[in-house]
Amino acid sequence: MNFKLKNDTFLRALLRQPTEYTPLWMMRQAGRYLPEYRATRKTAGSFLGLCKNPDFATEVTLQPLERFPLDAAILFSDILTVPDAMGLGLYFSEGEGPKFERTVRSEADLKALRTPDIGTDLKYVTDAVAQIRKSLDGSVPLIGFSGSPWTLACYMVEGGGSDDYAKVKTMAYSNPGLMHQLLSKTADTVTQYLNAQIEAGAQAVMIFDSWGGALSHAAYHEFSLPYMQRIVDGLIKEKDGVRIPSIIFTKGGGLWIESIANTGCDAVGLDWTMDIGIARQKVGHKVALQGNIDPTVLFAPPDAIRNEVEKVLGSYGFGSGHVFNLGHGISQHTNPEHAAALVAAVHELSRKYH
Repeated sequence: MNFKLKNDTFLRALLRQPTEYTPLWMMRQAGRYLPEYRATRKTAGSFLGLCKNPDFATEVTLQPLERFPLDAAILFSDILTVPDAMGLGLYFSEGEGPKFERTVRSEADLKALRTPDIGTDLKYVTDAVAQIRKSLDGSVPLIGFSGSPWTLACYMVEGGGSDDYAKVKTMAYSNPGLMHQLLSKTADTVTQYLNAQIEAGAQAVMIFDSWGGALSHAAYHEFSLPYMQRIVDGLIKEKDGVRIPSIIFTKGGGLWIESIANTGCDAVGLDWTMDIGIARQKVGHKVALQGNIDPTVLFAPPDAIRNEVEKVLGSYGFGSGHVFNLGHGISQHTNPEHAAALVAAVHELSRKYH
């Protein structure tokens, strides 16, 4: 296997080493805004059909890289593969998003949760990682990922997406012991899952705490952060003599950026509500920062996109330690040409800061 990367700018930025420009990738860069993705998904028959077939997962992971000169690939998968492997029965209803056949709301439900064998239950993911890594042939690094324990617990308790997280929060406040058991079990599974991705070829890993921002200050520090800390502590930090950086992204977590930076992760992802320059003043001596342009900017014309890119770059300022990204996933309604304008603007305008 080729361990020498032709473009390691992303990994260098995560480790706050000097780079010639600010690298970028986009959350959900392989997705519905690309016509080629929609075509592959049609062939696969369903979203899960894409996720569970390493050939399709490889194909869609590579599609955005064939179109744009991005600085990293991210495994095509879903955060809900983990609760699915724990026996909750994931399915997708047309136009309704993910749902689970079973939920975890009682002691009995928790006992019924399987401890997945990553090597068999999630082999389709690690096979995809290995295949993507091979197909990339050292062009750019591959990012592996998982949902955070709290975010996965939201789906496991609610049984799907939620607007108010009433069921999962009620469980946290009324039966914290049960919630901690669920989070603990999930954190151990996620740690093994991410390490299996690293063993299969992932060169950086990211924890998506999509719903951490739904918590109060005290609840975040009780139910979300400590479990991400536990995962970071348990991750493989080096493979084949190369450092494997980790990124934590809590959507809505700007208020807790110092706490996140103290987990030992290498980078903190920011949503668009936080000024990246202020974030850098607070934690930039400890971690790299990833983000954080508003994905809706991509609906604006290319010259407006350039202006917004310049604002983010200018706010971060000079030096390394910045991975440019969106503040959340790219919208399915984005014009791919606008995504191309973003990539070009970042690569061109960032050079003067390095």
